[in-house]
Amino acid sequence: MQSFATQLPLGLNPQHVYQLSNFHFSQPELQQALIEFCDLTTIDFLYLWGEAASGKSHLLIALMEQVQQSGKRTVYLPLAELVATTSPEVLLSVEQLDLLCIDELEAIAGLTEWEEAVFHCFNRLQNAGCQLVIGSALSPAMSKIQLADLRSRLATGLIYQLEALDDDAKQKALIIQAQSRGLELPEEVVHYLLRHHSRDMRELMALLQRLDNASMIEKRRLTIPFVRQVLLTV
Repeated sequence: MQSFATQLPLGLNPQHVYQLSNFHFSQPELQQALIEFCDLTTIDFLYLWGEAASGKSHLLIALMEQVQQSGKRTVYLPLAELVATTSPEVLLSVEQLDLLCIDELEAIAGLTEWEEAVFHCFNRLQNAGCQLVIGSALSPAMSKIQLADLRSRLATGLIYQLEALDDDAKQKALIIQAQSRGLELPEEVVHYLLRHHSRDMRELMALLQRLDNASMIEKRRLTIPFVRQVLLTV
C-alpha cells in the first residue's frame, strides 16, 4: 500500500522532523497516552483534535515513525490530499496494517462516499485488531460528519484536545525542535522571531528550517543580526 507523507524540506525525512521526543507536550497525560499507544497493547483507538497548527499532524506522523521502528506495518493518510487526488478505495485493505493514522478527518465531512468508506474501514480495523489514530480540527461531538454511525464510532476512542500554544510554549517548541536538528537556538532569537514574524507554528517551523539551512551553509551561529540578514534575503 502507498504511504502518503507530508512534504518535507530537502534533505530531511519524517524521522528527523516529526518525533515524539521533539514535540512540546503541555499535557503530560497526553504524552503518557501516546507512549502507551506505541506499545500496541493497551489503547486501540486514539482521537486527537485541535485547531490548525496545534501539532496534530506532527504527532500522527511521529506515532507512525516510532511504531515502524519496531517492524510494524503503518500508514499515514492525510485526507485533505486524498480527497483531492484519489478515491475512497484507497482505504481498502488497510486492516492488514498494525497501525493506521488518518489525518484531517474534517476534509470528508459531507462527502457521502468518503464518510461511508471511513466507517467501513473503522469496522474492518476493529475486527482485525489494527490500531487507529485520527486527527481532526473538531472533537467527535462537534464534528460535521453527517453519517450517524461514523459519528458514534468516533466517540468510542480515547479523546484528547491539543491545546493552542501561547508564546511561551511556542518558544519551548522551537527550541526543542532546533535541538533535535543539532541547532542552538538562543532565547533572544526566538523572542525576535515572535516579535517580528508570524506566530503561526507552521510558518515558524518553516523559518526554523530556513535558518538551519543558512547556518549550515554559512557555518555561523544563530544571532539576531544573522537571523535578520537571512530573513531579509529573498
